Amino acid sequence: MNMKKIFVSCGEVSGDIYAGDFIREILKINPEIEIYGMLGHEGEKAGGTAKWSYEELKLMGILEILPALPRILKLKNSIVKEIIKSNPDAVILIDSPDFHLMLAKSLRKSGYKNRIISLIPPTVWAWRSGRVKNLRRDFDLCLPLFYFEHKFLIEHGVKSLWTSHPLVHDLKDVKISEDFKNHFDGKKVIALMPGSRRYDINFHLDILLKTAELLREKNFMPVFSIAKGLTENLADELRQRIKDSGFEFWEGGGRELMLGSCAVAGVSGTVAVEAMLLNRFMVVIYNMKKITHEILKRLVHVKKISIPNYLASRPVYPELICEAATPERIVYEIEEYLNNQEYKIEIDCRLNEAKRLMGSENAAKFWAESVIDACR
Repeated sequence: MNMKKIFVSCGEVSGDIYAGDFIREILKINPEIEIYGMLGHEGEKAGGTAKWSYEELKLMGILEILPALPRILKLKNSIVKEIIKSNPDAVILIDSPDFHLMLAKSLRKSGYKNRIISLIPPTVWAWRSGRVKNLRRDFDLCLPLFYFEHKFLIEHGVKSLWTSHPLVHDLKDVKISEDFKNHFDGKKVIALMPGSRRYDINFHLDILLKTAELLREKNFMPVFSIAKGLTENLADELRQRIKDSGFEFWEGGGRELMLGSCAVAGVSGTVAVEAMLLNRFMVVIYNMKKITHEILKRLVHVKKISIPNYLASRPVYPELICEAATPERIVYEIEEYLNNQEYKIEIDCRLNEAKRLMGSENAAKFWAESVIDACR
């Protein structure tokens, strides 16, 4: 089959990064494919055309999503209408599971017959496992990030392929720039990662600012990451809050900041996997509304929130949730790792164990080849 058009949809910063990786690789195979959809900067830079901005789905939290439902349904209907009209050879839905499962179901009901592929499918292994039936019914293929996800999907009758996590390939070339060295050489840098969504920043920045105060008192150099995927308004707000508090920030990339640090503290998410692959210790925090936390405790089937802790046989990173995420506890965990040599050796061994389960191939190239094969 000679593919002509692919619709790609993502809904947050990490999804946009994966979209960019996928688009870049598939255009290497066939530069004539037209790629369009709901994308961000990375997807467009790689060669896709954004008919919608991924900013429209940057939502988080059960209660936070409810007021946006009318707008989200309108967005879904617009996308369905566009796909039915343009009839691409494949629809690639990246992460953002609640929206994309709904979109796939609507596409099938509206008569779309071509391939629908889930790149980074829902975490059915952790919670809401009933969504497996949606994956079996509406999707032709799933391309998960982790081997344990792939195994779970296969065992539940979902077509799945896996070779490695894309960050394994992406982080091979991360280096510390001369600019970074000029700013921070000789300093005991602690990377503080407040997240890439307004929700994350609203719930975690105050905690991290107080953590930075304690770290500075102990002669560390706390440095905040300004994530590249932030909207300009949110990035400006974040810069101003950090400046007003008298701390440093870094905009040269969170990965470089983590590589140049002694340790990391920040919001649970992809950053924990990046820290692991960069051989950096991290204190994982996550704060949310109390009622949201109570609901999630009843829905989620696993007790760990960060992937490195799920991969290893024993916990790699401390996880401080809600009330436990205090500045004092964050600083204690960082100092325990840096000053307790026996503990540090043990954690580093667990880190290496988890890293071995991430694969070693170029995942984005594999995704592109798999999509083309699925459309033959």
